[in-house]
Amino acid sequence: MKKVFLIIFIVLISIAASFWLFLFAYEYHSKQEQFFYKYSLTRDELNKIQDGDIILRHGYGVVSDLIVTQLKEKYDLSHCAIICKDDTNYTIIHSVSSSLSNVDGVQSQDLKSFVSESQLNSIVVIRYKPKINKDNSAISRKAKYYLKKQIPFDNAFNINDSSEFYCTELLWKVILNEYGDDILIGKNNARKDHLRFDTFLDSTKFDIIINHQERKHRK
Repeated sequence: MKKVFLIIFIVLISIAASFWLFLFAYEYHSKQEQFFYKYSLTRDELNKIQDGDIILRHGYGVVSDLIVTQLKEKYDLSHCAIICKDDTNYTIIHSVSSSLSNVDGVQSQDLKSFVSESQLNSIVVIRYKPKINKDNSAISRKAKYYLKKQIPFDNAFNINDSSEFYCTELLWKVILNEYGDDILIGKNNARKDHLRFDTFLDSTKFDIIINHQERKHRK
């Protein structure tokens, strides 16, 4: 019986070690690819961006790739954030799990580093089209409000709980609070899948300002 347990233990250790080596190799390859491409936005593209715009991307790493694989959307997207523009200074506010970041939940980051951490030709910048007389800077102001509140990441992905936010939930909540527009309500008042990114590609609610994904589709 002891030999059986020993064999099972060795097998489990071997599986765990193999899985760890796979993740290590995967992340190493992602970092090498990120360093090689040095992805960025042009000055003309930066000039197009306004305060309160939304940026979407396909990030590096196994988690981002799994999200893209599972969603199978028109564009390969795994993350989103709100852009805050102050004169020529660009930052973003987004929500990230502590398993992927040194900070858990809503946090800020320089736009340049956010783009550099995105897979090549994956960036899409969109602009919300308000139905009321209120400019889009309200989006960035509300994002800064949640940043100050240090809202933690919603690991349960429960959109009915506003004490925690995952990335798309932050965007949904900001637009709902500031404009009274539930962007997850589609035709016949049916609720859309709250984990998908194509909600933000609805041309009735958003304009696409920058679209690098089209480069991949033209190849």
